[in-house]
Amino acid sequence: MKLNLKFTAMIALMFTTVVGMAREPKLSLIKNGESKSLVVELDTQHDKTFLKIIDEDQNIIFSEKVSETSYSKKFDLNELESGSYYFEVEDALRTLVYPISVENKEVKILKRIENTKPVFRIKGDRLFLNLLNLEGKDVQIKVFDSNNRTLYKEVIENETVITKAFNFESAYEDQYTVVVKEGKNIYYEDIVVN
Repeated sequence: MKLNLKFTAMIALMFTTVVGMAREPKLSLIKNGESKSLVVELDTQHDKTFLKIIDEDQNIIFSEKVSETSYSKKFDLNELESGSYYFEVEDALRTLVYPISVENKEVKILKRIENTKPVFRIKGDRLFLNLLNLEGKDVQIKVFDSNNRTLYKEVIENETVITKAFNFESAYEDQYTVVVKEGKNIYYEDIVVN
């Protein structure tokens, strides 16, 4: 029975991941010749997609919410001083970070870093959590009530696929917060029980 439940949970997570991947944005960073500029082309189905350019001191020097499904823009970086910067694209499923180097008249894209976010789904008084943890980091999950009391706490070690279901059917009327901490990344989801 337990094996069957685990197998069903794995299939549900894989289905959620495949459906999510079909809607993931496509991002192309293209160096524009020898000039200090980047051309960004983005196809997204998410209504909460944000673009940012961040300097090495974590100052946001450009931020924009993308509301179109097809987005294209040329970023002129001629005014930037030589140094390291981060181009970040964030949507509901993941954060993509491209460390870039600006030197003299050249822009270099150093690498691509992807952080997947947990997927929360509320159905009635139940909250479902799916997290793809490819690096096998320790994941800490906590549930708090509105008085900041810890109601549930768990640390999951060496799991690449994490699925949890939280049943609030018999909980008192309140607002509850589920906190998922994966390495340095922290994610929050609220559920209100009436």
